[in-house]
Amino acid sequence: MRMGNDSDNGFKEIKPVPFQRTPEIAADGSGNSKSISPKTLMIGTIFLLILISLVIVIFFLPGWVKKPEIINSKKEAREVSIDASSSFDRSSAKTTAGVEANAHSSASNEQSKDMDLRKEAQSYLQQILEKQNILKENNAQIWATEEYTQGLEQVESGDRYYNQQQFAQATKEYQTSLAIFNKLVDQIDIIYNKKIEQGQNALDTGSTSLALKAFKTAALFTDESQLAEKGLARAQILDDVFVYIRQANEALENSRLADAKKAFQSALDIDPDTKVARQKLQETNELLANKQFSTNMTAGYAALEQQIFNTAIIEFNKALKIKPASTAAKTALQQTEHKATALKIANALNEATDKERNEQWQDAIDLYSSALKLESNLTNAETGKQRAQNQLTTYKRLEKILSEPERLNDKNVHAEVMTYYNEVRNVNNPGPVLTKQLNDLENLLKVSATPIKISLESDSMTDVILYKVGKMGAFESKELSLRPGKYVAVGKRDGYRDVRIEFIVAQTSAQRIIRIAATEKIN
Repeated sequence: MRMGNDSDNGFKEIKPVPFQRTPEIAADGSGNSKSISPKTLMIGTIFLLILISLVIVIFFLPGWVKKPEIINSKKEAREVSIDASSSFDRSSAKTTAGVEANAHSSASNEQSKDMDLRKEAQSYLQQILEKQNILKENNAQIWATEEYTQGLEQVESGDRYYNQQQFAQATKEYQTSLAIFNKLVDQIDIIYNKKIEQGQNALDTGSTSLALKAFKTAALFTDESQLAEKGLARAQILDDVFVYIRQANEALENSRLADAKKAFQSALDIDPDTKVARQKLQETNELLANKQFSTNMTAGYAALEQQIFNTAIIEFNKALKIKPASTAAKTALQQTEHKATALKIANALNEATDKERNEQWQDAIDLYSSALKLESNLTNAETGKQRAQNQLTTYKRLEKILSEPERLNDKNVHAEVMTYYNEVRNVNNPGPVLTKQLNDLENLLKVSATPIKISLESDSMTDVILYKVGKMGAFESKELSLRPGKYVAVGKRDGYRDVRIEFIVAQTSAQRIIRIAATEKIN
């Protein structure tokens, strides 16, 4: 808080006039008691008596004299005259006493009125003192010298009237002074805020002298917020700040965005509250961001054109990070992801077709499945997957048939496999694997249907049964034509253990003579 000083500013401090009873006033009006000579006292007394007599004669006597009523008879007139004369004498005595009483009452009323006027004057003076303290705290004698001086002069004039006990006139002067001080008090916040605003504007435009002048004036006021003090401190370094700001502006004009950013930041390092530097730095950062955004978008589209989708996605994501709300970046990213997905699907379908062509059915199924994960409504992928699954099923079934040729010795199985073979061989454009499987099955079916001659030998005492064929009885030798396959022969003889022989009939089989006889006795 900045306080004023009366001796420094040359202004008189207003002090309240002490409340006291009216002093006796000497003949010269000075209020000081002096010795009076007898001659002077006598002259004064005579003058006072003459003055009182004139007042009585002029103002009171006419009211005492009444016109007598009309008397009808001489006797009544004479009695009335006597009574009136007597009454006049009594009335004169009473009138003299009344004049003295009225004079005393009038003096008392005048004294009471003076007391009221004195209190009113002192009330205004007290208000003036309160306003003056506020103005002194805010150094009004500096920023409103003329008005403040005028207010003080009115107070001094009021004091003179007050000392002369002219309280009504003193009150009038005090009222005029209070009105001046009230007006100045009302201007304190207005002028302070105006100077702060002027100073802030000067700081923003780099006007050092204007900023210093405005904040120095603002510093005269009570400044609890310390805005004036802070403004003065900033104004003192304003020239250094604007050296960097001018450098930054020049760099901006020459499209040297990085240099401009560095210079604006240097200005803010000196004064972080510099509004223009902060705004310009933000604009520069936006320009740099726009430039980097364009760079990333260009790189992304270049990679997209070359179908380098990973690179394109990385670049578009960088652009989107700079501008999260960018429709262009979002659209480019979606376009890239769509094209990348389309390419993955196309590659999977093409590779699956190759796998089908090479009869790699499981690989083809896996590829069609991966394509369907990327896009569930791919008709060609669904069809291809189903086709590959059917081919895989056919392949596995043929492999199983070929791996168990003996099952074809069963007429029912042989008939079933023959039907299946006729179905499969109607496949259009079978691949090498399927063709080989069909050829092998065809040969197997032929072989399994062609009887092979074998010889059965025994001891004429063993009863032989050949399963799938029937009872052979006892014999020494028999020749049979059997279809290729696996056979079981059982020999029985009383007193001897049964014998069981398993053998295979095949075109490639070297064993064509089968001996079966029960030769082990039972003890």
